[in-house]
Amino acid sequence: MNVLDKVISVFSPEAGLKRAASRQMLDHFRERDYASAQTGRRNKAWRARATSANVEVGGALGTLRNRARDFVRNRWMGQRILDVLTSHVVGTGITVVPNTGSDRADKAFSSAWEEWQEVSDAEGVMGFGAMQALTVRSMVEGGDSVVRMIDLEMGEADGSVPMRLLGLEGDQIDTSRDRYFADQTVRLGVQLGKWGRRKGLWLLPEHPGDMSLASVAASSLVAWEDLCHLYRPLRFGQVRGISWFAPLLVTASEIQDLMEAAIVQARTQASFAGFIKRQPGGMNVLAATKDEKGKPVTRIEPGMIADIGEADITFSNPSSQSAFAETYIAGMQAMAAGAGLTYDQMTGDLRQANYSSLRAGKIEFRRLVEQIQYHIVGPRLCMPVARRFADRAVMAGKLAYRRAGYPCDLIMPANEPIDPKKDLEADILAVRAGRMSPQEFISAWGSDWRKVVADFKTFFATIDGSGVALDIDPRRPAGGRTERPEPAPET
Repeated sequence: MNVLDKVISVFSPEAGLKRAASRQMLDHFRERDYASAQTGRRNKAWRARATSANVEVGGALGTLRNRARDFVRNRWMGQRILDVLTSHVVGTGITVVPNTGSDRADKAFSSAWEEWQEVSDAEGVMGFGAMQALTVRSMVEGGDSVVRMIDLEMGEADGSVPMRLLGLEGDQIDTSRDRYFADQTVRLGVQLGKWGRRKGLWLLPEHPGDMSLASVAASSLVAWEDLCHLYRPLRFGQVRGISWFAPLLVTASEIQDLMEAAIVQARTQASFAGFIKRQPGGMNVLAATKDEKGKPVTRIEPGMIADIGEADITFSNPSSQSAFAETYIAGMQAMAAGAGLTYDQMTGDLRQANYSSLRAGKIEFRRLVEQIQYHIVGPRLCMPVARRFADRAVMAGKLAYRRAGYPCDLIMPANEPIDPKKDLEADILAVRAGRMSPQEFISAWGSDWRKVVADFKTFFATIDGSGVALDIDPRRPAGGRTERPEPAPET
């Protein structure tokens, strides 16, 4: 109790007691029960700002994107992360299959789709599956990517559905378009409406790093319904994505420096060198090694003897102690965890792996892959493109008009089994127990169940008509037997 409290308590003990109690509670709250919220020696270097997602992204987007691309260009780890994520999320392409309830409509859609997806790239370079893969790679590396859906004239489409896709990197979104108005809000190049609803993107006509006159031209607004904007939202209200390598870049740079230092150390340890010392003015018994410019060579090489100017000769004794392996493995494990991969996927190191450890790690990884497929790539790329394709195919007379439209399903790439026999038997048991449907079972292996059934029907009709007996016929007992063996007689 301070002096003022004591004076007040003389005239009003109750008021003085309340003041003292309130002050004690205030001091308690200032101390804070959460250690991470306290200020002091341990937390003095901890910087944390109460900024929005867009303020954080806007201040770091360009720098992180450029550093991430350098990481991929010059570090094998970056290339490996991109390859693994893309191969699992997209594979050879997420398959779009019609599900109209009409076999005739499904066949018409599939025929037109297969013809179109081979020429879907506006640049005429890739098919739709390859565009999916490049779009995902660009999103992971740079933070976001854009696919623009372009309508063509019938004469420009060469008989296919008059629609093409143009892939763009996130650099072409004009980040300088960033302003607030009562009826018009633009955040980091994204046009927003009421409640933050997307209205379009302000796109530059060329990549700003292209060093051409077109790259400095003004951006223009492209309607949202003509675009597929792919990025991973990490906070509510976030309108642009950030490179997925952001948490890894510092560690990756240090790991690369560690590897280079370890290589230099190994070279030095291999350099068992001798040094000649002689008196000033004395004769050099060994000619000094010089380079092509006539300068003495100062680098220590294996087996060399260096003249350092005195009378006797000594030999170097390089140290062989190093903690490189432990540090390297710990760093790679941290990077793999930050990227959502397993250590063996990151490095290819399977020395201590077994079926249980591989399966446990892959289960977690597949959950991440499914999130990317069903939360980002499927709803933001594949389904909008499929809907736009069906609409333009009807307008072009390639498909008949249907009031219900042409609903589609997506078949994701199959997950390669760790132990094919065990995994297949587990899936068959799951179907027989009702845990999954036969359609889900076939789709999980990356196939359209309708096509599989049709192929089996054709296969059975062909071999039955030819009288050929094959062991791969699932209607026959396994092992090549034409009939089931008779039961053994009772004894």
